[in-house]
Amino acid sequence: MQRLEVMIAEQQKEITRLRTTVKNEAQRRLLASDTALPGPSSSNSKSFPEDGALVHEEDNLDAETWPHGDIECRRTIAEHTCGVTSLAYSHGLIYAGAHDGSTKVFDADTGELVNALHGHEMSVWALAVDSVSNRFFSAGSDGTIKVWDLSLYSPTTTDHTQQQCCVGTLRQHSGKVYSLVVRGDRLFSASSDRTVKIWDVNTLENLATFTGHQDGINAVIAIDEDRVATAASDKTVKIWDVRTGRATHTIGTHSSEVLDLTHGDRMLFAATYDAVIHVYDDRTNERGSSESRARYAPIATLTGHNWEVWQLAYVQGELFSASFDHTVRRWDVRGGVVEGAAAVGGRGFGLCTGTLKGHKGFVHAMIQGENNLITGCADRTIKIWK
Repeated sequence: MQRLEVMIAEQQKEITRLRTTVKNEAQRRLLASDTALPGPSSSNSKSFPEDGALVHEEDNLDAETWPHGDIECRRTIAEHTCGVTSLAYSHGLIYAGAHDGSTKVFDADTGELVNALHGHEMSVWALAVDSVSNRFFSAGSDGTIKVWDLSLYSPTTTDHTQQQCCVGTLRQHSGKVYSLVVRGDRLFSASSDRTVKIWDVNTLENLATFTGHQDGINAVIAIDEDRVATAASDKTVKIWDVRTGRATHTIGTHSSEVLDLTHGDRMLFAATYDAVIHVYDDRTNERGSSESRARYAPIATLTGHNWEVWQLAYVQGELFSASFDHTVRRWDVRGGVVEGAAAVGGRGFGLCTGTLKGHKGFVHAMIQGENNLITGCADRTIKIWK
């Protein structure tokens, strides 16, 4: 019976391979002909569900240069025994947290498992790397932040637990920790306890605690050296002055919980539980105080995902969004802020230029690697797109 199941699985793989070959050959012939490619569908996207390829709809976007042009899945890492919940990348290494409380480290080029660590009791929802101190941080549902020193790792030892590599455990949060970010020598952590805490990455001292949200905080990002932004289930985004610990701006126009944020080219992007991505003008004028000169006017909303959007990443004029609908979408958001006005600029702004299909579960995690995109999913896999 087991042998029959293996044979059926192999047949299904061969069918998928043949379908992919036929589709790629048809696409090659179409591109080689004088016939124009068909225009975008009603959702403004082109997707290839069999082989996971993504093709940009525009012809003038430097098709050979990342992150524009065609993108396909170049590698799938399937070392986890449960869903992948968080990712981080640094110097050729992929850090991946999972539902079982483990964090695995992979070589990004080969996909080889480098380290396997287990220190959390429940899901690892956040990871951050400090390359200067050779430490990385993990946090999750157990409310703790673990501090790992990879220089203490010994591949000959079978017990890769917190006793060997974990050099600290931060327990000051009273709720789940959903987000971590390292900025300089500071670690920022966001929690369902409605607070953001700042830590010294070297001494592990808790330097400050930000309060103001009325519900759990789902994400924290660094905008610049002086500002961080937070996304919360109270349907707001807050901008914080790191020096004073005060929220200088609150964006409260969302109709649903705010799940993630990213920032780039004077724009702030916020993903919400109702599958919408909101785009704001983050221009800073030369005059006025730091509180009055920043502007967060809405300039666009991006729709197309079927379920909530949990992850955002901004890469050189392209926005990537990962969703519980099992897909990752790419959006052209270049020229979104025009000098002198908070307005959408440039033809095709906000166009979904493709959909990455290949995961078979909720896409929990997404990060930018070295000229590629890395995603982690409830289907127990990590995919590298390039």
